[in-house]
Amino acid sequence: METQSSNKKLADLHMHSTASDGRYSPEVLMEKCANAGLQMVSLTDHDTTTGIEGAKRIAEEKGLRFIPGIELSTRVKNTHVDILGYGIDPKSNSLQEALSFQQHMRIERMEKMVKKCRDHGLDISFQEVNALAEGDTLSRPHIAQALVNKGYVKNVKEAFELYFKEGKPCYVAKEKEMTPQEAIQLIHRAGGIAIVAHPVYYSLDEDIYDWLLNDNLDGVEVYHRDHDKAAVERFLTLAKKGEKERGRHVYVTGGSDFHHESFGREGEKLGITSLPFEAAELLYEELIKRGR
Repeated sequence: METQSSNKKLADLHMHSTASDGRYSPEVLMEKCANAGLQMVSLTDHDTTTGIEGAKRIAEEKGLRFIPGIELSTRVKNTHVDILGYGIDPKSNSLQEALSFQQHMRIERMEKMVKKCRDHGLDISFQEVNALAEGDTLSRPHIAQALVNKGYVKNVKEAFELYFKEGKPCYVAKEKEMTPQEAIQLIHRAGGIAIVAHPVYYSLDEDIYDWLLNDNLDGVEVYHRDHDKAAVERFLTLAKKGEKERGRHVYVTGGSDFHHESFGREGEKLGITSLPFEAAELLYEELIKRGR
């Protein structure tokens, strides 16, 4: 992604804190966003809303426009698909009940992954992994970091490549995940807008189009650090086609998917965003209309 000129307004609507698998607390993350020159942000932690209150407080202190968000894990056609929710009510009973179940499933999954590691001669414990999770959400970056700390791998990226990517020896799939349709409905019940995250990961363009038309998916994350120009064009076209067919607006969003500068992926920096601010404003203004 290219750095935009300093006189342009910048929005980043996809990032993670220690409430899930990021490395900065929600409060510190918002301070870094302000220092990076962002004007509009959303915290979208995986399957938890616990970071929203602290992030919102600091964002508002720093003069940032803040959108409460979440990234829900789903599965369809044996493919993991993330659905972003914007403008959700963090106190929604239906949302919190679903998240509680998801957290329980994550703990069971992590226990199985730790056992697989030990079966492969990697001497780590669940307690060591759990100690690395400052928030509610136990996830693969935490167990990957445990291997880094023990010296089994050089970094989180290597841990994923060797052990924790789907198909690798220590990977365990979640036993039960929501479908994208269930996640969309859950986000809507919590007052939010549902967006499919980083669609370049899935090769499910026809399904996404169907969700736009038949399942009330509200938009597509077109701008992402792993979307090259061809992918941006591809998903812009998909969003425009869906908008024309269903006769109402399809939101276009984007963000850095930031976790930490040393998370193991190149280009994880705040303040570098190709999301047009006008697209972010359309989402923000709709949420204001809804009282979100």
